[in-house]
Amino acid sequence: MQKTDQYQRVLLLGSTGYLGSALMAHLQPVAHVVPVHRTTARFPASHPYDFWTDSLASLITQHRVDLVIIAANMAYEAADATCDFALFKRRVDQLVRDCQACRVLYISSDGIFAGKKGQYKESDIPTPSTLYGRNLQYFEQAVQAHCTNYCIVRPSYLYGYSGSQLDQRLSQVRDRLLSGEQLRYFTDMIKSPMDVNQVTQAIVSLARSDYVGIVHVAGEAMSVYDFYLEAMRSLGVTSPGLFPAHMPTDFPYPRDTSLDSSLMKKLTGIVPLSVHEALSVVL
Repeated sequence: MQKTDQYQRVLLLGSTGYLGSALMAHLQPVAHVVPVHRTTARFPASHPYDFWTDSLASLITQHRVDLVIIAANMAYEAADATCDFALFKRRVDQLVRDCQACRVLYISSDGIFAGKKGQYKESDIPTPSTLYGRNLQYFEQAVQAHCTNYCIVRPSYLYGYSGSQLDQRLSQVRDRLLSGEQLRYFTDMIKSPMDVNQVTQAIVSLARSDYVGIVHVAGEAMSVYDFYLEAMRSLGVTSPGLFPAHMPTDFPYPRDTSLDSSLMKKLTGIVPLSVHEALSVVL
């Protein structure tokens, strides 16, 4: 993968989120970052932006932005039956057109797949089975249609420490188990969890490269139950309250959206840490 110093002025959408905060930490030593927020600024000189009403064009021009990273999850926000899909599409088109003169890195998700087979490759055709997946697919198509210099990153489960803060999902499970609750997780729902800091390193490397296309940024495939079991053991939680379960046949979410990450390893050289290794390091 050709790396370049060309992309030095970065507009980061979603800077206040879990992944966005980690991206800020990794980007600031190598680029001038213009953070964008929707409601509350987390970083100095952050700019307000509402996907549903605003344009980014003036910000991009004012700050001479050459790289836009879309880490805000508008596709998830719009994954509601009451959301106007036609409006969502218009807003996506507006956002992508505003950015089309820049290099664009869009952070999508494994949710773009229906979960029928697992170990999805970048060449597999998306077959979304949820509203969220539908929205992801439209966003990806818009980026590909309007941008010539783009990279679409598809992560899976993100977890671990962003700074010194453990992700909310693991933190809540730990607290509930320590309070004596019994929790059940599926042994037949398969994901590809990856430490948020390694995901961030891959994103920054890909964003500042000349690579154009889709890359799956993910760890090894494992069940949701095995993930939580290993994570809790790594966090020192020995409560016996974690139990295996099977997905109901009518469960509305994809069963196996595990991702093949061979291309990521080839392009970035990153080898995913095990859950235990990732949770043993607090940055």
